[in-house]
Amino acid sequence: MPSTFSIRGGGRRLPGIHRLHRGVGLLVALACLAPGTTVAQSPAVPDSTTLDPALVHPASAHPPSAHPDRDVAPDDPLEALVRELLEGHPQMEAARQRTAAARAGIQPAGTLPDPRVGVGLMSLPVPDLDFSMEGMTMLSMEVMQELPPRGLRGAREQAAGARAGAAEGYEAVLAWDLRVRMAEAWFELLLVSEALQVHHRTHSSLEAFARSAEAAYTEGIAPQADLLRAQTELASIEEHLAELRQRRAVALAEVNTLLGREVREPVEVVFPDRLRALVDGDPGTGMLTTHLVDAELGAGFPSLAELEALALVHRPELELLDREVEVARHELDAARIERRPGVTLTGGYGVRSSRPDMLSVGVSMPLPVFRGRKQDQWVEAATAETQASELDAADLRRTIRREVAEAHADLLEAREQIVLLQEGVIPQARAAVESAAAAYRTGDGSFTGLMEAQTVLFRTEIQHAHMSAGLGRMLARLERAVGHRIEPETTP
Repeated sequence: MPSTFSIRGGGRRLPGIHRLHRGVGLLVALACLAPGTTVAQSPAVPDSTTLDPALVHPASAHPPSAHPDRDVAPDDPLEALVRELLEGHPQMEAARQRTAAARAGIQPAGTLPDPRVGVGLMSLPVPDLDFSMEGMTMLSMEVMQELPPRGLRGAREQAAGARAGAAEGYEAVLAWDLRVRMAEAWFELLLVSEALQVHHRTHSSLEAFARSAEAAYTEGIAPQADLLRAQTELASIEEHLAELRQRRAVALAEVNTLLGREVREPVEVVFPDRLRALVDGDPGTGMLTTHLVDAELGAGFPSLAELEALALVHRPELELLDREVEVARHELDAARIERRPGVTLTGGYGVRSSRPDMLSVGVSMPLPVFRGRKQDQWVEAATAETQASELDAADLRRTIRREVAEAHADLLEAREQIVLLQEGVIPQARAAVESAAAAYRTGDGSFTGLMEAQTVLFRTEIQHAHMSAGLGRMLARLERAVGHRIEPETTP
């Protein structure tokens, strides 16, 4: 007995549903013959378009040091904190998720539109609703597949791959920004810690001087003013100590907040080895001379020219802009391809009760009657966007050279000041304090001279603490300008 299909109301039955099934199979077979389509797998990219593996897998397109925490063993507490920061900071996780979202959009961008399927009942007489009454009455099924112009899917997939690369470039930019924020907070903490040590040493010295002044006053060989001066200096140091403790609490809270820790959790701070190598190593050309234009960081460290070369390879903003240029170029390719109309393939199968079944096939395409107002305008817009992106990238390359040169000069100046303090000013200030103290004990010197010498030493050592922390900050800024860690044996 043939299959039937019941229509409510007229009580009529439509025979031949099994024949419609046969027609469906025929339509599927026709669909498989459509160019660029496959069954149970992703459609192939047109032969004229070759995908760049770096766009399909954009992670491999970035240099290994695009993220400052990768491929680097931490050589000091700051590096360990940076690694922890980049692994757990919410902004970094959000950037990673956006990169994953961009990667997930690569394959869909190059996939054919979904086919459309329609089922209908045609030419059914009313009011009888008798399927056998009219010869043209049929139960039909239609399948439509849109085929975009050749090469369009490849261009869109290339653009999506470049967007994924741009998303990873933004991730690298954010990583360096967070690194600099951590360095600023950590070196502030280092500054306060070293300043506290200077204050404690100075406080101990002033207490000893105060005891000497008190003993001399008791014996009647020194005026009371000396004792009062010593007590005043002690009070001033204690006031400064209170300010430093408050400043240390703020800096500690900043570091721990970046890490998502409790604000009072202890943080280790020591002068980094690579900064010590920068200060204590071979000074290099121009060190402690008036020829600062030709000065370099010293043996083992990259020269200014090498730093510029590193920046033009590793600077994440440049990588990001280069990817945006690629996106614009592929969008321009897609706009040009879309000037050519695509086609839509249509296949239909109709089942009739008393006559042979009917198979219909067709091809349709849009008529670009508004090409001048639409497709051509898209090409013009994409061309302008491509040129703008290329100009932005060229301007950034100029800016990078200037930023590297400025950061390099600042770092050199800070290093020279530290070396001058360490090798000249501080030893002389300490010798002056020892000489003044010895003269005071023998009665050949004044207490005022001793206090003045101690004040000079105190200010000089505090300046050294500030310059040491500043050197770390400037190195972090130079690394940010370059997009690469800078240490001995760094090479482009």
